Amino acid sequence: MLYLHLFTALAVILFGALVGGRLAAKLRLPRVTGYLLAGLFAGPSFAGISGLPELISSDALGELAVVSNLALAIIMVNIGGQFRTDLLRRYRRRIVLFSLGENATTFFAVALGTLLVNQLLQVTVPGLTLGQTSLFLALLLGLIAMATAPAATLMVIREYEASGPVTNTLLTLVGMNNLASVILFVAAEHLLIHGTGDWLLLVARLFGPIAIGGIFGFVLSVWTQRLELRSEYKILLLGGVATCVAVSEALRLDSLLASLVLGITLANSSPRWHRLLESLRQIDYPLYVVFFVLAGANLHLETLGHIGLLGLVYVLARSGGKVAGAWIGARLGRFGPRERRWIGMTLLAQAGVAIGLANGLAESWPQGGQLVQTVVLGAVVIFEIFGPLAVRHGLVHSGEVPLLSLLQKQAPQGTLEGLHSVVHHFRASLGLPAGHQVSDPGDILVRHIMRQNVETIHNDTGYHELLRLVAHSSYDRFPVVDGENRFIGMIAYTEIRNLLFEPDLARLVVASDLITGVRLTVAPDQSLREVLDLFHRHRDVSYFPVVDPDEPDRLLGILSQNDVLAAFRRLAEDA
Repeated sequence: MLYLHLFTALAVILFGALVGGRLAAKLRLPRVTGYLLAGLFAGPSFAGISGLPELISSDALGELAVVSNLALAIIMVNIGGQFRTDLLRRYRRRIVLFSLGENATTFFAVALGTLLVNQLLQVTVPGLTLGQTSLFLALLLGLIAMATAPAATLMVIREYEASGPVTNTLLTLVGMNNLASVILFVAAEHLLIHGTGDWLLLVARLFGPIAIGGIFGFVLSVWTQRLELRSEYKILLLGGVATCVAVSEALRLDSLLASLVLGITLANSSPRWHRLLESLRQIDYPLYVVFFVLAGANLHLETLGHIGLLGLVYVLARSGGKVAGAWIGARLGRFGPRERRWIGMTLLAQAGVAIGLANGLAESWPQGGQLVQTVVLGAVVIFEIFGPLAVRHGLVHSGEVPLLSLLQKQAPQGTLEGLHSVVHHFRASLGLPAGHQVSDPGDILVRHIMRQNVETIHNDTGYHELLRLVAHSSYDRFPVVDGENRFIGMIAYTEIRNLLFEPDLARLVVASDLITGVRLTVAPDQSLREVLDLFHRHRDVSYFPVVDPDEPDRLLGILSQNDVLAAFRRLAEDA
């Protein structure tokens, strides 16, 4: 059969993903780690080392690369969607300072480490002195180190349903990291290897992808307005991304940068961006799964034995630079303690963008590019396996992952339970008595699904600053704290809205003046049954603050009506 190797590879990829993802969940690991390991054990690298037959052949990997490229392009479009001007206005220059501090620290840590180690190893590239070789390697590896894997980060966020200020900041930083890394690397590569000549080529490489992404973004935005069916959104977006990648590749331009700009343009120009994104999420997960299994199969285990001291320094310097740089950047941007402490860990994953830059360098500068490629490929093996674990750790400890999401990953249904469910369903289909009772999800506690990382408003915040803060929030009620971070009440959006047409009065108002008289809160050990009753009695309330019953002024988290209903729905589906 002509395509037997492809069908075999797809079967191994999909069933391997199911098994790997389930085992990872059982071991309390992100499923993306299971997908990567499934691909690693099925790929040619592991087969070459172990002597076992390869389940996914090298030919199949080459032919399925188009799926990986499309999936990565879609992920870059998703990341580009975080560059909405309304979100960036909320951050103002704070996010730029955060990114600058984190990227600069990472770059200098890796560049300095590379420079010193190569002086010790005395590796030289033909045509360059030892000092020039060390400088070239330091600059290029330092710029590659800035890039963060968007795919692994996005997948972990989706798997654990992370949401909140840390998650939003993380996604924006991932986009800014990759944007800065690609642009600066292209400029540095051109100047170091080709010299100051051929400026037109440099301009084309820098601004060509931006122009392609921008043009396709505007075209898709206009086309979206003419669509009638929701299914057409999926077709249009997939077709647009594929065309953008095809044109970029045909012109030998960076397709990932073009896809990122496509997402930025769509998010800011299309009134139906959220519909596009929602329709894409209904079909993109299988693509992402295939992408990660293929990424695992493409990992080169043999490079771990070749990266040597230079590769070890790259891994350690980049890890230290990301963690320390995020702390410095958060301080510069005046972000909170959770961002300072945990975002650095969530930026450790590295894969597609870094590999693309290293592979391109190896083609244009074989003498030194192959050394950089070996270091990057070896480091990616480490960052791809341990990066998702770091992302999960940072998000969980920042308080933006509901506990119920973690509990579900720890308790998958066993084989006997699955067999029992199948028999039960088959009996029900035949009209036979069932006799199987599902436990009541109303017994779940608030602490299992509440979100701990809460955006609060200080009681002395002026009205106009308050208006700016709430304009970009998904909440309609906002917790207020005093100077000692003690919870003092909630502001309803209606109270803020009522002052919009009273400018003279608004200038005199601060947040504490708008606190509602009735203080509605829930405790972490209350059951969802009780909370649903509260939501029923207070139909105008969609969020409840969660407070410590022994210390009512201590805010523990926030509970949304959507999260409660989603918990009931998920448990009903599992039953």
